[in-house]
Amino acid sequence: MTGARYACCDERRRAALAAPGAPAAVSGIDYLEVRQGALVSDPTEIDIVLVKPLPLPAAALNGSNIRITGGVRFPAPTVAPLVQDIPGGGTVSTYRVTIPGGQPTDFSTYHLAIVSGPGSDAPPPFLDPRLSAVDFSFKVDCGSDADCAPDCRSIPETPPPEPVFDYRTRDWEGFRRLMLDRLSALVPGFTSDDPVDLTTTIVEALAYRADQQSYRLDWVGTESFLDTARSRTSVARHARLVDYRPGEGASARAYVAFAFTSDGAFPDGFTLPAGTPVLPRSEGLPTVVSATEYATLLAAAAAPVGPVVFETMAARPLWRWQSSIAMHTWGDEECALARGATAVTLVDGSSGGKGGLAVGDLLLLAEAAAPDTGEAADADPARRHVVRLTRVTPTTDVLAPGLALVDVEWDAADALPFDLVVSALVPGPAGPARRVVCAAAQGNVVLADHGATLPPAPHLALPPATTASLAPRLDPPAPEEGVAWRPRLTGGIGPLARVGEHGPADSPSLPAGRLAAVDPAACLPAVTLHDAFAAWRVRPDLLASGRFARDFVVESDGTGAQTLRFGDGVHALSPATGATLGVSGRFGSGTIGNVGQGALGHVVVADTQRQVRIGSVTNPLAAAGGAEAEGIAAVRVAAPQAFRVQERAVTAKDYEAAALRYPGVANAVAVPRWTGSWQTVEIHLDRQGGAAVDEAFRDGLLAHLERYRLAGFDVAVRAARAVPLDVELSVCAAPDEIRGDVGRRVRAALSPFGSAGTPGFFHPDRFTLGTPLYLSALLAAVMAVPGVQSVTPVVFQRFGRAAQDEIALGVIRPAATEVVELRDDPNLPERGRLRITMKGGR
Repeated sequence: MTGARYACCDERRRAALAAPGAPAAVSGIDYLEVRQGALVSDPTEIDIVLVKPLPLPAAALNGSNIRITGGVRFPAPTVAPLVQDIPGGGTVSTYRVTIPGGQPTDFSTYHLAIVSGPGSDAPPPFLDPRLSAVDFSFKVDCGSDADCAPDCRSIPETPPPEPVFDYRTRDWEGFRRLMLDRLSALVPGFTSDDPVDLTTTIVEALAYRADQQSYRLDWVGTESFLDTARSRTSVARHARLVDYRPGEGASARAYVAFAFTSDGAFPDGFTLPAGTPVLPRSEGLPTVVSATEYATLLAAAAAPVGPVVFETMAARPLWRWQSSIAMHTWGDEECALARGATAVTLVDGSSGGKGGLAVGDLLLLAEAAAPDTGEAADADPARRHVVRLTRVTPTTDVLAPGLALVDVEWDAADALPFDLVVSALVPGPAGPARRVVCAAAQGNVVLADHGATLPPAPHLALPPATTASLAPRLDPPAPEEGVAWRPRLTGGIGPLARVGEHGPADSPSLPAGRLAAVDPAACLPAVTLHDAFAAWRVRPDLLASGRFARDFVVESDGTGAQTLRFGDGVHALSPATGATLGVSGRFGSGTIGNVGQGALGHVVVADTQRQVRIGSVTNPLAAAGGAEAEGIAAVRVAAPQAFRVQERAVTAKDYEAAALRYPGVANAVAVPRWTGSWQTVEIHLDRQGGAAVDEAFRDGLLAHLERYRLAGFDVAVRAARAVPLDVELSVCAAPDEIRGDVGRRVRAALSPFGSAGTPGFFHPDRFTLGTPLYLSALLAAVMAVPGVQSVTPVVFQRFGRAAQDEIALGVIRPAATEVVELRDDPNLPERGRLRITMKGGR
């Protein structure tokens, strides 16, 4: 058992051996003292100190009784033949062992044992077997930071057995069962079936928290990828990483027309301020609704959807005479305003100019009675069109000197899309036909968009208590120290309205058609925050916001709840701890706002204006532009392809594609050229409708191309080079047709302007850059004219040039930067000449 080793922190064996009751003739090794020579050649002395002295000569030892083992690099040294005894009055308390010099030793642990003789492992009888050997080192004089005393804490402890844990456990019930089973194993007598036990209650609370953390871990893993994310916020953020902005919906827009009758209390010029609510038609509700009635309607609204409310986007003064404006026909009868018209003469009833029409006003052109029956009930509701005036010129009629007239014009983008009959002769049931006015114009038109402002606008003059009760709120109401503030917007009556950044006041020259159009990508939530210093503005993201910008973002989750996200001090500010922000917003978005024609019928005014004489309120055209938020599935499909859209023009095709994104460009061809100093990309344009590339259009296009242009490249815009044509045709009319009528029909079919609003064969939009003209297509267009029996080409070539056998080839091919042109204007033959020789017929 000499090989047995114990690691004990309280060693009492030495003390017991030296005690008075212990055997006097038995001792043991207490410790060793090693004195190594200064040089390797010097001898090394080892003093073996005993626990208590032993009597001599019985306890005498020699070199064969000392055995040293161990060593890693160098073997254990040999001991000198003799052991020098230190006399002590017939006893020995220390043995001195000498090791001759020249024997190197290393830093390992050596083992010194006192044995009874050579070849024996047993100690002498006068030594305790447990204290007859000791481990030591020859390098004890080398410096060390470690304590030489044994470290009792180094004694290894048997670790407790690992608890059995099922890592598939993810819910409250599983966590509760595992913890109760563990307590049953650790605590004797623990009863896990006692529901009122405090320990069981604590375990259930911990299981609840573990369930929450488990769900959060699962949620983080799920929302980390676009394909698995379920939260709309996560999907939108993933999409923004590839520069794709998901559509969050849009609010519809509609034109609203008012019929006004002035009186002493509310004279002409009564103004409806911007933000005036307009409501859908409802039985039992008067045309003019008071603010108090409106507040009651909002308070009773269902929160998920809310009422459909439109609000005017600009202030509008109402004039009695503009409720119905007559069109002047200059004494003629059976007149019609042709399709494509951009001007009309109106009877000015503004009483000396006060309340007259002005540039930027909206005007409704509508059929008031059916041309065939003369009845207002039979009027076609599709024949209504809103234009925005670009020019207003007072005029007079010499045949009606007392009649004030005004010529109004509008942009070509608002051109009349149908033939509007102004007056017609309607046969009566008996007697001569009567003249019926079939069309009229109407002013008092304003643009409105879907969404109800909460709290209601100040011009409604509601009591402060009512306004406060209808105001939206933030939950939690104020930021806390050390916690990111992500409040939810509560208290609304539906989803936040999403409207464009600019309205009629910001776009004074925008045509009516484009003014009413809604671009969902440019719509932002209609919500505003304000504190004691300034207002906070909503932004699509905070990437471009400076550190002092008062910007925030509105994010929607799967339930439709609106969460506000503020900056971090680097990109936009974060509200101060405890700060309270006032909230105002508009609520109403989606396709529910795309109400039909005539669906609106009520206007809301302050209680003091309840008696204003507004005879009717309606939307002459259907509301449009309302859109729902883009679905998560659609975003997953579209977002990964967003980065494939080229946002930099590198090749000539890239410049062409960028130019085609600009409104009004029908086609474009880019030609790179070296100008001697730098590379220039010449972009040859064909505008829609054959419009000229004027200075304003060129400047706008260059500004548009600036975001795509590469550094070191210049861009020049050139108009397409026109290729005028010289065409002569010999047309044979059918025998039963009048030759002159057929000729007029053929010319109308080929002329760029066509007839009855239908563009002709040579309309500028039919031919674009590099489009060839095939003779077969031209002849087919002539043969399609009623009354044509045959057609023979006589001349088919470029104007002013010698023929290149184009009739035999059957085609005229322009270059890539050219556009064929035939204006058929005898005053400008150099822009294309068309000659028709008629034969046959009668």
